[in-house]
Amino acid sequence: MNLAPYLPVVIPSILILFSSIAVLFMDKDDRGYQGALGLTAGTLLASLVVLGVSLILRMYGYSIFTGSLYLDVPGYLLSMVTLVGTLIALAGLGGHMRDWKTRSSMLSLMMLTDLGVIYMSFAYDVLIILTGWAISSAATYAITMLRKDRKSVDAGMKYLILGLVSSSFMILGFAAYVVATGTLSLAYSSLSYPDLLILGIALLSMSFLFKIGAFPFQGWLPDVYTMADRGSISFVSSVGKLVGIVPLLRILTLGDPSYEEEIAVIALFVTISILSMVVGNIVAFSRNDVASILSFSSIAQVGFILIGFAVIQVNTALAEAGIFTQILAYVIAQAGLFNFLGHLEKLTGTTNLEGLRGLAKGDRALAASSTILLLSLLGIPPILGFWGKLFLFESAYSLPWLVVIAVINSAASAGYYIPVIREMFREGSVKVVRSGERNSVIIAAVLSIVVGILAPLVLVVFG
Repeated sequence: MNLAPYLPVVIPSILILFSSIAVLFMDKDDRGYQGALGLTAGTLLASLVVLGVSLILRMYGYSIFTGSLYLDVPGYLLSMVTLVGTLIALAGLGGHMRDWKTRSSMLSLMMLTDLGVIYMSFAYDVLIILTGWAISSAATYAITMLRKDRKSVDAGMKYLILGLVSSSFMILGFAAYVVATGTLSLAYSSLSYPDLLILGIALLSMSFLFKIGAFPFQGWLPDVYTMADRGSISFVSSVGKLVGIVPLLRILTLGDPSYEEEIAVIALFVTISILSMVVGNIVAFSRNDVASILSFSSIAQVGFILIGFAVIQVNTALAEAGIFTQILAYVIAQAGLFNFLGHLEKLTGTTNLEGLRGLAKGDRALAASSTILLLSLLGIPPILGFWGKLFLFESAYSLPWLVVIAVINSAASAGYYIPVIREMFREGSVKVVRSGERNSVIIAAVLSIVVGILAPLVLVVFG
């Protein structure tokens, strides 16, 4: 039996699973914690290298485990985005949670979240998505509450309760999907009940859009992002989004959709995309707290990503390229910016706009890095976020009015990103303080620039 085709999934699975257990036993003192932290980072880096090398060696285009997983380019890229986002969040969390009693649990749960997302990235079967979703979702709910302060627990409980409600829609959606297609495989070719499939897609979309935080399923998001620990949210707001994006992408791209399904998908995601962009922008304008601004701007950012989902069954290659690039830009920026807020809160005691004053003079590297991440979300070239939006707008060329609405909303977002940057250049007193959070912001900014320069190659990868 040739085991080579299984290695791209098996090696990261073994590394992550055993490391997630090992860190729980290693963390007995500060030295043990440093070892656990190093093991976690090493495991994530090794898994990233294995996936990257496998992609370069073209180990894709085939199924494994009796058709449960299908290795393809989007699956590799989404798995790699997951690991990159986790490493950025981990860079800030390492020192931040040194005094936590639950610090080893955080390391373990972050790796388990990644494991679930990796399996969903290659999912070719409904059961794989259900299993990966259960692992990743449960881990993110726990991560939100791990700080164990009152605000984090309150936010986490709200997240959990609403998450359980959304999970019920997912179960109903998959039930309708299986009956309609007559198979557990995501690669259906014929339909027994076309109308039932549309209902299933709608129910599944409701469930996954909750996890993404799209309007009108964003009720949990502002409280969780502003109340929970900043370090925890650097992970939940970035990698946590992939728990919803990845399975939805697999469901919409692997099957053979009917004309009616294509129309239903376009109508559903165009509507939610526009509402998410408009509502996210309008509410973000009224906020004075940077954490709150980032919370509502993330809703608007999801609106841009959903443009790709709207046309994914019409212009698959370009839509996938746009979704992947924008997700990568968002994950890097979001993980870095919430670590930035954690560092800022320790320096000034607040995350309000006034707390940013003097940063450009006192810590130029941090101010420049956070500015780059904000400009990436805004979509300024040649930073990575620009290419994500450009690819998404190009993929929706058949819906020019949607592109116009998106461009207007993208320009309007400058109204709350630019004031954040402006406050950094006002007079104030902020000194340079070294920390893991600060390092993670700088790393994220460098990645946004470097990957932004290489981003046009994404179109080559997607053909």
